Amino acid sequence: MNGAVWALEWRQAARRRRVIALSAGVPLALVLLVGLGGAPAPHAALVYSVLFTFFGTFGAAIPWARDSERGLIHRLELAGLGMPTIAGQRLVASALLDLLELVPSLLAIALVYHVGAADAARLFALVGVGLLTANALGMLVAAVAGSLAETALLAAVSALLLLHAGGVFRTPAPGGALDALQRAVPFHYMHQAILAALGAN
Repeated sequence: MNGAVWALEWRQAARRRRVIALSAGVPLALVLLVGLGGAPAPHAALVYSVLFTFFGTFGAAIPWARDSERGLIHRLELAGLGMPTIAGQRLVASALLDLLELVPSLLAIALVYHVGAADAARLFALVGVGLLTANALGMLVAAVAGSLAETALLAAVSALLLLHAGGVFRTPAPGGALDALQRAVPFHYMHQAILAALGAN
């Protein structure tokens, strides 16, 4: 029972091959479109940061809200699994699956922008941290929302607010309160890793 939710998430993913293919292919297409389209590096980094954040947030929020509506979460609790166990195993499995689905996109960034090994390793690691944060945000939003539509709206708004707080849309003055705030948001470090990979900082 200890790894029941973890195993369930991976079994479901293995059976949804078309969904996995689309989840890997659509971000890759956008990354290539932006990367090969000559967008300035700071603009491209912003697009990639928003893309990866939304990818993780919606990828966690919508399935959690759907499974709650269908009673799956409640049935797992009735089977003897505590909510911390359910949420924790699902969070880690979902974030890892998201990272695997984004590997083609991250490799494309590394190739298109001729990213060095150190910057590429930092990119993969901090996108992973960003995805873990985005998945946690998505699950939290789904837990408080009242419907799928409300979940989607709250997921979009909360992700954009955290991206803004993390300095993705603006650069606060060093040493100020906004600078301290952005350093408390994991999306800030993902964005910085993307900027470094693209040669923009």
